[in-house]
Amino acid sequence: MPTPTKERIVSETTRMIKESQAVYLTDFLGMNVDQVNTLRAKLFASGIRMKVVKNTLIRRSVQEAGYSFDVSTYIKGATALVYGINDPVEPAKILTEVKKVSKDLGKPDVKAVIFQGELFGKEKVEAIAALPSKEELIARLLATLASPMTKLVRTLKAPMSNLVNGLDQLKEKKE
Repeated sequence: MPTPTKERIVSETTRMIKESQAVYLTDFLGMNVDQVNTLRAKLFASGIRMKVVKNTLIRRSVQEAGYSFDVSTYIKGATALVYGINDPVEPAKILTEVKKVSKDLGKPDVKAVIFQGELFGKEKVEAIAALPSKEELIARLLATLASPMTKLVRTLKAPMSNLVNGLDQLKEKKE
């Protein structure tokens, strides 16, 4: 019989999984308190939540979120959920960065990721971390959209500039 506390945890975890664009299942075991606090601080600064949940409750939450895949093979041992609510790429970048800093430990280790409604193993995390952020993509799109307009303005302005240059050269010749 599930306790009210476990039901609340499953309900909250299910809600967070549904709201997130990406959920990273990570192994943090072996990290000391300072390393975990540093990781949490970096995640928190970017608006990302991290929560340690029992594996059985993770399994139930994923099922209640409406996903048909089985996460059981990925959630052996201690598991922390890292939620990418607004940006699915930023948590991967932070987790990869922290892992590089603690080379000797190799933690936090991403076991799997639920990305855009699909389950991927840890091999996809590096590919996800290499993706540009949402802000970078918007900046690229705006630059791409502005480029033709800038070229059009230059093209329309060119005959007038050529006329002025021609008149200046004619004036210099006559003087």
